Amino acid sequence: MASAARGLRVMPRLLPLFCALLLLPPPSLQGPARAPHIKKAEAAAAAPGEALRYLHSAELGEALRALEATAPPGLVRLFSIGQSVEKRPLWVLRLTAGLGPERPEEPPGGAALPGRPQVKLVGNMHGDEPLARPLLLRLAWELLLGWAGGDERIVRLLNTTDLYLLPSLNPDGFERAREGDCGGGGAEGGRENSRGRDLNRSFPDQFGDAEPNLEPVPEVKALIEWMRRNRFLLSGNLHGGSVVASYPYDDSPTHRLTGVYSKSADDEVFKYLAKAYASHHPIMRTGKPNCPGEEAETFPDGITNGAQWYDVEGGMQDYNYVWANCFEITLELSCCKYPPTSELPKEWENNRESLLAFIEKVHIGVKGFVRDAVTGAGLDNATIAVAGIAHNITAGRFGDYHRLLVPGTYNVTAFVTGYTPVTKENIEVKEGDATEVNFSLQPTVMPPAPNATQATAAPAPVTAITPTPAQAEASHPTPVHQPIQPVDFRHHHFSDMEIFLRRYANEYPSITRLYSVGKSVELRELYVMEISDNPGVHEAGEPEFKYIGNMHGNEVVGRELLLNLIEYLCKNFGTDPEVTDLVQSTRIHIMPSMNPDGYEKSQEGDKGGTVGRNNSNNYDLNRNFPDQFVHVTDPTQPETHAVMAWLKSYPFVLSANLHGGSLVVNYPFDDDEQGIAIYSKSPDDAVFQKLALAYSKENAKMYQGSPCKDMYPTEYFPHGITNGAQWYNVPGGMQDWNYLHTNCFEVTIELGCVKYPKAEELPKYWAQNRRSLLQFMKQVHQGVWGFVLDAVDKRGILNATISVADINHPVTTYKDGDFWRLLVPGTYKITASARGLGQSVEFRQIWSLEISNKPNESEPEEPKIRFVAGIHGNAPVGTELLLTLAEFLCMNYKKNDAITKLIDRTRIVIVPSLNPDGREIAQERGCTSKIGQTNAHGRDLDTDFTSNYTRYSAAREPETKAIVENLILKHDFSLSVALDGGSLLVTYPYDKPTQSVENKETLKHLASVYANNHPVMHLGQPGCPNKSDENIPGGVIRGSEWHSHLGSMKDFSVTFGQCPEITVYTGCCYFPSAGQLPGLWADHRKSLLSMLVEVHKGVHGIVQDKSGRAISKAAIVLNEGLRVYTKEGGYFHVLLAPGFHSIDATASGYQQKHVKVFVRDDAPSSVFIVFDTENRIFGLPRELVITVAGASMSALVLTACIIWCVCSIKSNRHKDGFHRLRQHHDDYEDEIRMMSTGSKKSLLSHEFQDETDTEEETLYSSKH
Repeated sequence: MASAARGLRVMPRLLPLFCALLLLPPPSLQGPARAPHIKKAEAAAAAPGEALRYLHSAELGEALRALEATAPPGLVRLFSIGQSVEKRPLWVLRLTAGLGPERPEEPPGGAALPGRPQVKLVGNMHGDEPLARPLLLRLAWELLLGWAGGDERIVRLLNTTDLYLLPSLNPDGFERAREGDCGGGGAEGGRENSRGRDLNRSFPDQFGDAEPNLEPVPEVKALIEWMRRNRFLLSGNLHGGSVVASYPYDDSPTHRLTGVYSKSADDEVFKYLAKAYASHHPIMRTGKPNCPGEEAETFPDGITNGAQWYDVEGGMQDYNYVWANCFEITLELSCCKYPPTSELPKEWENNRESLLAFIEKVHIGVKGFVRDAVTGAGLDNATIAVAGIAHNITAGRFGDYHRLLVPGTYNVTAFVTGYTPVTKENIEVKEGDATEVNFSLQPTVMPPAPNATQATAAPAPVTAITPTPAQAEASHPTPVHQPIQPVDFRHHHFSDMEIFLRRYANEYPSITRLYSVGKSVELRELYVMEISDNPGVHEAGEPEFKYIGNMHGNEVVGRELLLNLIEYLCKNFGTDPEVTDLVQSTRIHIMPSMNPDGYEKSQEGDKGGTVGRNNSNNYDLNRNFPDQFVHVTDPTQPETHAVMAWLKSYPFVLSANLHGGSLVVNYPFDDDEQGIAIYSKSPDDAVFQKLALAYSKENAKMYQGSPCKDMYPTEYFPHGITNGAQWYNVPGGMQDWNYLHTNCFEVTIELGCVKYPKAEELPKYWAQNRRSLLQFMKQVHQGVWGFVLDAVDKRGILNATISVADINHPVTTYKDGDFWRLLVPGTYKITASARGLGQSVEFRQIWSLEISNKPNESEPEEPKIRFVAGIHGNAPVGTELLLTLAEFLCMNYKKNDAITKLIDRTRIVIVPSLNPDGREIAQERGCTSKIGQTNAHGRDLDTDFTSNYTRYSAAREPETKAIVENLILKHDFSLSVALDGGSLLVTYPYDKPTQSVENKETLKHLASVYANNHPVMHLGQPGCPNKSDENIPGGVIRGSEWHSHLGSMKDFSVTFGQCPEITVYTGCCYFPSAGQLPGLWADHRKSLLSMLVEVHKGVHGIVQDKSGRAISKAAIVLNEGLRVYTKEGGYFHVLLAPGFHSIDATASGYQQKHVKVFVRDDAPSSVFIVFDTENRIFGLPRELVITVAGASMSALVLTACIIWCVCSIKSNRHKDGFHRLRQHHDDYEDEIRMMSTGSKKSLLSHEFQDETDTEEETLYSSKH
């Protein structure tokens, strides 16, 4: 071996010989017919036991190049997909028959071969788990020899499979790892890359909070880019540390450490693939790895769901499936992470057959081509959908597709934009090779667009308080012809609904746009079909309308009616005057199913049941919205969150939520303060009654008011409408949230007594509701509408307030200043106003600008940063810098990736001028002038933030009061940056004299980040006139050490706002000339942007109890000093200096939790805290309190029984409790109505009770 190695350096032609010497398999694997050059290599081979060993990076490259040189032409290609941190190549060996010569225009490795599925095996992702390196090399050699020897299995495999082997994704980590280290040495032992990053925690994650930064992980970045250039179908990620095959998902939305089975849509396929590997491995298939220290760990059949084993956020296998349509599993190959070289032959024997069998599984399922039926050309990116599996794949550039499926019978649909979808039904998939199914899609031929002219109205800005007559309701036109009626009357499961929606989006692109507002728990899309003459665009002055169906999964009539409505509107646009006018004058959004997961569980024929009512987390979505009267404690569900975000993104005016189980239109409010069935009147009660009647009067049966006589014989709704709370109390309902938190008026429509009727009854429902659906949509045009414009530049004003006298419900304008206000006919006084945070002494507005991808919407998981300038009016540089920053961010949004990510993940609030009165009198070029420093009362605002603010707030300056009450005391900011002038440095709290500074290292670190990103500031020599010798180390100093004073804004922000704040002094001159501003912006731009990056760091955490319920307002104490509180959803975020920090979390009723966290300077740290229930109650042991309480309850029950018996003997007149209620019907009428178990929606009926509560939980719930 030594002589061969020496010869390598002087005789390059011996390289193939050396490769054979290292990788030659045992004699038993050698075939009878070898190519001459392979035989020559074997002639000098060493004993088989010497064939396997670990190769360092340079040796690995040499061995791979030798293997490529030894292979027959067209079989092997070696290339690199990128480099590691330390510039080592990430080698990939491609093996497949028929490779042509490399072409410069092709990507590294060459182009894909049509119809040949791509498989990849990736090894050594953790540097200290290197077993895959020698195994994949041996596998490559095994395939090469098998091909040369005519091995039937190998020849078939390489003729039909495009195989890629990546022996080491983390070559830098491998170089640090130590042979024989079975437990792994962490970062120092080579697990992570050279920047200390775990590559298997660095991928985008479907349940993660933010897009990961890929710059520190060039290995991951290279792999992702490689995957995007290819269409891998199957993949294995080879690890070490146990013996098991793990499959997606690797994490869950809760990120619970272990024990959560996180099921993918292809769970059966993944289990099949994992078993294919495990069943051929002599140890893995037993399910008992018997690893040292984990002897009790078992895996049935040798496989496990990743998250059930332990939660891995940012893992590679989930990224493959969710983002790349590649089915990847993770293979743990040995208990020892870095086995000794002596064990490698045995490990090869254990894994050889498993590797081959796994690769062969790429050929299962269905495959074929999707072609244009006219030209025969392959259709690139055609979507392949399998009914019942909520995970589609796409075809390759030649129209070729391959869909992995386990044996069974399937309905498969192919669709692509511009073509009519085709479904092949009852396709039988057998064990073994895939069933071939080809698709020919007909191009869609669109009729010419109608030559209709939309009527437009001149802008009518509201500029004064004037009486305005509301529009009278227009009668619906009489159609001059019979419109085309829907024909697709059947129940649509999710895959069928998706195909239906895509079909109409493809066939009517000029008036439709299909989009999704988010995903359900089980990751089904929440689809919305937009129908408009200008889809995708908000037209100024045109109102927006929405229908939502299937909020309760087992109430399905609304789902089908909305699909019918889509078909009706599309087919009649341009020919039916009523439909054409509606589509041209309204932007219509239709969500057929808000709860697609529940629908899949529900059962046809269900009359009044609850199976499928709730979402997959078993929460009622119509009890899940924030409520004005009741604190909703259930965690906000993905569907709820998506819909709330959707409503904040569009200027909806009118909406209906379609349900089932009765026949009535229900309008706000849905609940009241007392929580009983009582009329709960909204300020717009008259408008809501009119809207409800517009629907009910077109439905004859509904208008009669006695809908379900066989089910609820006493239920009566005059004219088919009812106030929600008067019917029954619904806290957390969607319709009230619409009205209170957006400009949208929503009603709830119950469409029929049967929740899930038989399919043959659906045409009847359409006939009953068609006119109602159309007439209700027309109501969006009732009332008043107009524009609010700036009197100076005539631009529309966003978020101006429109108030109607005597109606306590304002609405706001949209981005063009346009507004719509639904009103009943009458005469009204309407006021338009626009304000900032507040006003100065001289009544100038103090403006606040929020920059976010979802402005005005609460997103507690996102960090929020505040920039404030102009606290001293004579120092307006900060004002100009912040205005330029805002312009820079907005202009680069969706144009620059880095800026787009910052805005998408950050809530940025800018207050350009806190002292506008002082600014008005300040003098340009007044570098040292104090004119304008104070406000109009002569008060220095940076001395007005006193500690006794809350007690004497009435005496505070209006400017101070505005920012304190509207921003600082909201307690939702992670960082604040104040900009002032007069020097060139950064100060951190405190400005007041103090002996110690809590959290000093963090505050100083934040100040240093700003200073270090400034070209001069960090030098620490401001060089200001009269202070030319001033020296500020690093450009950072504590405020009290520079200019000590009381009542500063940053001291108040830290102490009372729970937000760290630094003050940036932008330059020596208070008020420089305008010509100097571009240079100042150039100096400060990087520093300002660095604050937007820094606000994402520190510690992000979630606090939950053991049931997964988020705990808000829990106290988070850091380093036994700094205290913050969790927000809605249990989130908290705090900025901390790099290093170790301790966290103590406390909440009433729970045990205190103590954790330690390491904060890095280049990335955020995450903490997941799970509370245990407090073991002491009233200072006594929980068990004692429960025992005493239980005994007391028993005694109380016994006493009650005795009293009841005595009373029963004395009272023969009333035989039961129901008889007594009937005797006093008038007194108990409300209670009977509320508690009747016959009512379909009674919250006291057994269907809605949680029977899992323990006696202990019941005891304490009764106390509250």
